[in-house]
Parts: sequence; C-alpha cells; structure tokens
Amino acid sequence: MLALIVGVIGAWPVRQRAEAQSSLPPPVVPLPAGAVQEALAPYQDALEASRRPVLRISLEDFPEDEPTASKVGGRAWWPEGEAAPVGEGGAAMVLLAQVNFAEVPATPGYPEAGLLQFFIVPNDFYGASMDRDYTVEALTEQRNFRVVYWADPSAPGRSLDIPSFEDEFYTPHKPQQPRRMRFAADTETLSARDYRIDQLLGGNAWETLENWAKSKGYDDRSVVEVFEHLGGGGHKLGGYPDFTQQDPRKSGPLELLLQLDSDDRMMWGDVGVGGFYIDPADLARKDFSRVMYNWDCH
Repeated sequence: MLALIVGVIGAWPVRQRAEAQSSLPPPVVPLPAGAVQEALAPYQDALEASRRPVLRISLEDFPEDEPTASKVGGRAWWPEGEAAPVGEGGAAMVLLAQVNFAEVPATPGYPEAGLLQFFIVPNDFYGASMDRDYTVEALTEQRNFRVVYWADPSAPGRSLDIPSFEDEFYTPHKPQQPRRMRFAADTETLSARDYRIDQLLGGNAWETLENWAKSKGYDDRSVVEVFEHLGGGGHKLGGYPDFTQQDPRKSGPLELLLQLDSDDRMMWGDVGVGGFYIDPADLARKDFSRVMYNWDCH
C-alpha cells in the first residue's frame, strides 16, 4: 500500500511543473577532490563488472517531421490497412517516441532494423497504468499505452494525425513539436537508483555511504554527491535507469529499454523521468507485448 501511495503521489501531475525544482538538498560543504572516488573505491570492481552499453540520445528541433525518423513526438508512421492504436474506450493516442533502428549504432541485443514506437493516451497518468496498482504486473498492462514494432517501415504506410486533446499538461512532451533523436554509443555502470545498488554497496546503499561520510567528518548530505556520481539520468536507449522515487522492479529480468528524462522541452510531472523496461529475452525475439512503462517525479 505504501508503494502505491508513493507511486501515485509521485506521478500525480503536473500543474506546477514549469516551476518545479529538485528536492535533493545540496551538500553543506562540497566534498574535497577525490572524495567521491574514495567512497566508491571498495566497490569499484563490482561497478566495473556491471558496465554495459548505452546509447545516449540528444534531441534537436525537427520541423520536417519525417514519418519514419527516430524522434520524440510528431506524426507516427503507420502501415496501410492497420487501424490506428487506441486506448481504453477508444481513447486517441499520441506518439511519445519512435526509434528507427537503421539510424541506431549497432548494439548487442537490439534489432538492427525496424521501427519501434511508443504511444500514450494523453491523461493524468500520461498513459501509464498507475490507476489500479503500482506493481510490475500493473505497469505492464498496455491499456493506455502501446509499444509497437514494425520490421519493415519501407512498406506502404501513412502518417497518423496528431489528435487534439483537452489539456496540454496531459503529455510530458509537445507532440506537435517533434524533436529528432541522435544517438551516441557509450557505456555506463549501475546507477544509484537501480534496485540492485543496495546489494552492490553492502545491503543499504544510503546507510553505507552515510557511515562513510560520518567516518570522514562530512555532513551526511554529502552522500547526495556520491549518488549523483552514479546518476542514471538523461535520454537513452538501454543502460541503467534513473528514478526520483523508487525502482518498482525490486527483482526480475526487466531491463531499461528507453528512458526519456525531463529537460527544457519535456517535463514528467514535477521534474521526473519516464522509462520503458523489457526482458532481454523478449527484446531478442522482438516481442514488445510485455513492456513495463513507469514514470515518477519529485
């Protein structure tokens, strides 16, 4: 029940999001040079063992809005003869994001071609299935969001119109103002808010680092600096996720598929972050029917 309450409160939009600020307090005294590396030194081997590929995504204005391009927002490519995606009760959907793998650097485990699309219903939860429960099972129900893969976007198709909707705050982005995705290959280690960080740092990551800070005479809020060093923020394909509240996965096979963070043109509630998660075995089969969609905010 507590997880449900925290999740819903964290996800509840959004009227004041333009003025939102991070709730993390800054350190009273900045840590000296090298202190963060010192704090993490006992865990460096484990962190390096967790390193995996990630594709960093940058977004740029895209007035051309090419139908099959990798982008956030805009008009989605859709095969001829297929009914447009809808949510519960026939609710219209908007394109949140679209990835054309022909434009993506080759990455192990990901398709080499095809078009992957993420649709959401513009509503209080940005289409996420948070209104019934805050569990992996509930968040995987594609009731008001859809994750769709098309193997051949060169087939006959059309561009879906962008539907009008009641309130501009019902989406984290501006569907009528598409932004093109550009990808850069990189690697990263386990992030501070991934549920596995507790195990990696000895059982309770915050307490472990808090005890380290006290032993050095640092204010315990300096632990925030260490966590930020392991931050998993940003727009990206793959890698490790970021959260502002908690990782709903707790365990299991789901890994980050796509993350879209808050920026000057995208806002998840109160400066939050949104992500889609998939079992790597499903990804290898190009089966996107069991993708979990979650977002949270401060």
